[in-house]
Amino acid sequence: MRYGLVILLGFLVACGAPYKAPTHNLGKPLKEVTAEIITVDAESLEAPDPGARYVVRAGDTLFSIAWRFDQDPDVLQRRNRLSTDLIRPGQILELKGSIPLISESVAAVIPKKIKAIIEIVEPIRSPLRAEPKPKPKPKPKPKPKPKPKPENKYKSNQISLAFTGWEWPVNGPIIEVYSTKSKSSRSIKFGGQIGLPVKAAASGRVVYAGDGLVGFGNLVIISHENKFLSAYGHNQSLLVKVGDSVKMGEEIATMGQTGTNRVKLHFEIRKEGSPVNPLGLLPKKR
Repeated sequence: MRYGLVILLGFLVACGAPYKAPTHNLGKPLKEVTAEIITVDAESLEAPDPGARYVVRAGDTLFSIAWRFDQDPDVLQRRNRLSTDLIRPGQILELKGSIPLISESVAAVIPKKIKAIIEIVEPIRSPLRAEPKPKPKPKPKPKPKPKPKPENKYKSNQISLAFTGWEWPVNGPIIEVYSTKSKSSRSIKFGGQIGLPVKAAASGRVVYAGDGLVGFGNLVIISHENKFLSAYGHNQSLLVKVGDSVKMGEEIATMGQTGTNRVKLHFEIRKEGSPVNPLGLLPKKR
């Protein structure tokens, strides 16, 4: 019996030897591993680098997708050959690639219109009478060059001239100023109390209202004239929905701390998809 056990153990050792199987823990109970919990501040999360395509999810709008991936909504719409900014869940959007100057539907109509004009004009021409050659026009006398105007050293802000009529979105102190250090810092942050009214900084149309963008909590995005967008994040509650038209100073939300660690308002302005410093547009505080 003992001789048989020795042979069996020798066989097992020989089989395990080429694979260097560990034997020092054989027969010992496995220890439980305590899970390590890691907390991440949502505001430190950067938007992922966009791939070639994005699948639309429930609650997405064309503007929220453009905001997430730092794109101009109009360019995103043209790239995907959309006649409107309406999208549906499950739809695939191209985030990279060529951008047509005009939509394909318009491009298809142009040749038909040109052909119709030719069919109208051709019968008017008489084939029996040659068209007279136009007489050469006399060359105009050269005009004296105007004196150059003195350059204005203090040029006005071109962005401010493009769109006027901004107001402060909330009555609270500025606790963080605009900077380009990270994507979350390209805004100004206001302090205040929970429930403080948040107002539209300018008139426009609500193009997003929800909590689907990580790091912004309950967020409202408004589209304005001249391709401006304004965003209001970390709200406690939202008082508007997508498609609503709002006036400057109209209450759109209440201040909160959703998606962040303290009560504050994330206020951001973008022009054609690129962030701009809101302090360059807002009026001076009284």
